[in-house]
Amino acid sequence: MHSAIDLSEQPGATEVSSFVILPPSGAFRAAEALRGIEAFLAERFPGLAFYANGDIEPFDGDYKLIPIVGVPGDEPDSIRMLNSPSDALLRAIDAALKLFRPAGLAVN
Repeated sequence: MHSAIDLSEQPGATEVSSFVILPPSGAFRAAEALRGIEAFLAERFPGLAFYANGDIEPFDGDYKLIPIVGVPGDEPDSIRMLNSPSDALLRAIDAALKLFRPAGLAVN
């Protein structure tokens, strides 16, 4: 699992470019599956960063996508808010998430 998310690559960014992916229960939480979903999405959405994390309560359903909208600000202990991603981008990522299944799991 990622213990930290590095947003230093785009210090002057104004748009969201990083997302946390929360996997549902079962095989979706295996370390291989978490790294696989990150690579799968990074290949389809160049320039965006994805961080899969299974350290939450298991849930039924499909992956959950969380845009990282707050990043460290210029002043110590400050947070700078980024512009939310477009609905079209969120729908495209959601559609890609529905296509990914860890090895051994069928696509519904």
